[in-house]
Amino acid sequence: MSEKRFLRPGEYFFGLHEGSVATLLGSCVSITLWHPRRRLLALTHFLLPRDPQGILVYDTRYGVGVFHRLLRDMAVFGTHPAEYRKGIYGGGSLLGHDKEPRSRVGRQNIEFAQEQFEILTWSADHYDLDGSDYRRLSIDGSSGQVDCQRLSWKSATFAGRNT
Repeated sequence: MSEKRFLRPGEYFFGLHEGSVATLLGSCVSITLWHPRRRLLALTHFLLPRDPQGILVYDTRYGVGVFHRLLRDMAVFGTHPAEYRKGIYGGGSLLGHDKEPRSRVGRQNIEFAQEQFEILTWSADHYDLDGSDYRRLSIDGSSGQVDCQRLSWKSATFAGRNT
């Protein structure tokens, strides 16, 4: 049986894994990478674009740290970003419709991820962004298949229990 791995907010995975790697997203954003030939996968879960104090630039709780780590890990494995299929997921608004949508954390996370993709000249092969739902996101380490399920806040399951 293939091992399943679950990422909590701020956690990061990059490497070989035969099972699935999953996370649950609200306003946070995940970046997925899949290298079809080498079967390398990445799944991230960042909470904010940047550390509010500007100190923790490699901390994967923040988008800045995620992109630093992704680029470093691709280099460690001797791969190039163009070899990967890429995705961006999450950034939901879980408190209903805000009067100032640009100030929402989810919107800020989305804009940061899209800005980084533009700076790095990456294109997203898959994405599911914004909205008012949670997302259960998983990527299969054998095939690279990404599964993104939207869940209403009333039906979301957290760590095995319904809330």
